[in-house]
Amino acid sequence: MERILDQAISEAQEAEVYQVRSQVKTVKFQANRLKSVDSASEEGIGLRVIRKGKIGFSSTTDGDDPHLLIQRALDSSQFGQEAHFRMPSPGKVPLVNCYDTRTAALELQEMIEEGEKAICLVRKEFPYLECEAEIEKMEREVSIINSRGLSQSYKKTDYQFFLYGFLAREEEFLGVGEEESSSRYRDSSRTLAERLIELVSLAKRRVGISSGKYPAIFTSKAVPLLLGSLKMGINGKVVQKKVSPLLKKMRTSIASSSLDIVDDATFPFGPASSPLDGEGIPSRPTRIIEKGRLKSFIYDLQTAGLMRTRSTANAARSYDSLPSPSTTNLILKEGKVPFEEMIQDIKEGILVDQVIGSGQGNTLMGEFSVNLDLGYKI
Repeated sequence: MERILDQAISEAQEAEVYQVRSQVKTVKFQANRLKSVDSASEEGIGLRVIRKGKIGFSSTTDGDDPHLLIQRALDSSQFGQEAHFRMPSPGKVPLVNCYDTRTAALELQEMIEEGEKAICLVRKEFPYLECEAEIEKMEREVSIINSRGLSQSYKKTDYQFFLYGFLAREEEFLGVGEEESSSRYRDSSRTLAERLIELVSLAKRRVGISSGKYPAIFTSKAVPLLLGSLKMGINGKVVQKKVSPLLKKMRTSIASSSLDIVDDATFPFGPASSPLDGEGIPSRPTRIIEKGRLKSFIYDLQTAGLMRTRSTANAARSYDSLPSPSTTNLILKEGKVPFEEMIQDIKEGILVDQVIGSGQGNTLMGEFSVNLDLGYKI
């Protein structure tokens, strides 16, 4: 990496080298049986330069001969965007829990056994269900250096477990899915199976509901549908292009005063937790909504420069892409009303758990139209 950086800055004003090494293991089940076991590893390097005030970029999976990588990055700068930032200097990096030794040590056989256990528990209660599962673990090492003296690296693990059960009969289809995702390993087989069993039990009786307007409660699985428009509206790139409906809403009320949302890459063992963003900026929490009021947009260095503000440490990338703003762990502050009480307060309504067609409609403007995949009448 140092050799690439040294050669790049001999012809560019500034340069940055970003390296990712990753290893993924995946176990899949279909029709109640083991379908496949896969292992894959990848290593790549991305080079970003600022030459004559413009951004150039190139990437490679062959780090032995950096000449072509450097030349392509320099050449691409002729057609690149004007740079509105400087590479960051070294900063104080927070200690973020995002690497779990138990996850790193997890063997494929253990993953297979967990999938079999979860499916067995579900089938014991509902023998007629067809079950699928996917279990994945990832280890990743990220390193970044730049021409202003920044040199950082960190390791991260990810563990995901998805369990799905479905029943297909004449004029009837029921599909229920549950998922866990974290940087830290936890045997989720029983937890996911029990949650799926409970949802299937509640769905035993089919009911109808008349057309009309009803109060709705969204479960944690369905809430991302509502957050999609917010994530797009606060994105610095959308804000910079002046197409965000939230552009003139800063510090104004856009939601209930009981709503607080924080974007926090420092959250312990969160799916998107890390000590640095994709440009080497130390991670920190950013308040997006506080008591219903819009508090912040999210930026990387380029969009922050264009908007004459500072990066919020939200640059996301891989080795083969330029950074761009993205949320990390969006955390909604816990409310004061228990779930059971919310149900009791509704005379007639719907509990929304799964939807089909998310992304339909004008998402940017907060409009969506979806079909209810799994819902419960209240």
